[in-house]
Amino acid sequence: MRTSSLNARLLTALVAAWAGFLFEPASLAQQPYAVTYPDIAGLTEIQGLDVAVDGRSIHALLVGKPADGGRSRVVHVHSEDGGRTWTPPNFLDHPDDPPVIARPGNDARIAVKGKDLVAAWQIQGELPGTGPMHIVGSRDGGKTWTPGGNPATGDALKNQAYLSLAADPQGAFHLAWLDDREETGDTQGLRYASSKDGGLHWSPETTLDPAVCTCCWNRLAVLPDGALSVLYRDAEPRDMKLFLRRDPAQGWLSAGPVGAFGWHFPGCPHCGGGLTGSRAGNGRVTLHSVVWTGKEDSAGLFYLKSADAGRSWSPPRKVGDSQSRDGDIATLGQGMLAIAFTRNTAAGAAVQLIQSGDDGARWTEPAALSAETAKARHPRVLATPFGFRVFWTETRADGQKTWAIAAPKTETQARRDS
Repeated sequence: MRTSSLNARLLTALVAAWAGFLFEPASLAQQPYAVTYPDIAGLTEIQGLDVAVDGRSIHALLVGKPADGGRSRVVHVHSEDGGRTWTPPNFLDHPDDPPVIARPGNDARIAVKGKDLVAAWQIQGELPGTGPMHIVGSRDGGKTWTPGGNPATGDALKNQAYLSLAADPQGAFHLAWLDDREETGDTQGLRYASSKDGGLHWSPETTLDPAVCTCCWNRLAVLPDGALSVLYRDAEPRDMKLFLRRDPAQGWLSAGPVGAFGWHFPGCPHCGGGLTGSRAGNGRVTLHSVVWTGKEDSAGLFYLKSADAGRSWSPPRKVGDSQSRDGDIATLGQGMLAIAFTRNTAAGAAVQLIQSGDDGARWTEPAALSAETAKARHPRVLATPFGFRVFWTETRADGQKTWAIAAPKTETQARRDS
């Protein structure tokens, strides 16, 4: 009996030690990260990007300068090997089309489901820096593209920006954007539409919120239970807010703020957030979000999670330090989460990453993915069959504008390799 009790105590100690190693914050931060800078034939610089994944296919939508000179172009490439190699570029716009508008946060967007792809971006209109969105769709995996309709039929000003795209498991595409059809000047409205034919035609548009922040990107996501979500920055206060749609018949419902900081600010911080969902053993979905606030005495990037569809959130957990912002979040399932973000440095902005192996209860220390001197912006993190992949654009020390991909090890991989 004493031997059995001793063995039980030893087993308990071993399990505790193993668990302590699994969630030791420094363990992942010490692991090397493979970072590559893909060279896309025909482009001399990359000014913006968006990424999407479906199965083993990773798709990237790039905005960059062509090698033969001229204005910026929109290019699609995809990878079947986790981002190690990419297809030759496919230019989606024509040199005679109106110029693409690409600025921080207002990137061209892409979504994919099987062989169906939809891409959308803003083009130059009558006034500088403004214009309507332009949508194209492909039904053959990106080989050929066809212009689609513009769902913003009620916007007489023809100025739609800060687009967000997502595809659901049934193959429908969902689009959110901002426009100022009410002509308030200091706010815009958050709109939504969907397409069931690869972006060629769109449902009647819906206004989710008529008064939101004018220049922060939105994040539209499809949750594991099929619900739709839109995370965006509200007008007053300037906190991030969430809309959910669980049943198309019931429509969209406001879930309130994500992190009720009560930040009152008359300007635009040019910073959105990230949202994803994980499914628990009981089938319920937990929401995970990363948001930024500029509120005095509590400014910074924060992680929060909700187990009750956004009705309540965990206390905000600071990500990095007060110089951290521009966060994105993804989940691989089985409790594995990753947050990519930028941290302002004396010489630029560096991309960093933290990970969790227990559904957000504990996190690793930030690990640098880019050089401290890199002027990096807007990292995106994707959950792929190859593990997490982090993408960003940066201006290097020699002035070259490029894009980068990091392939970090997950908690499970780090444990297996040790």
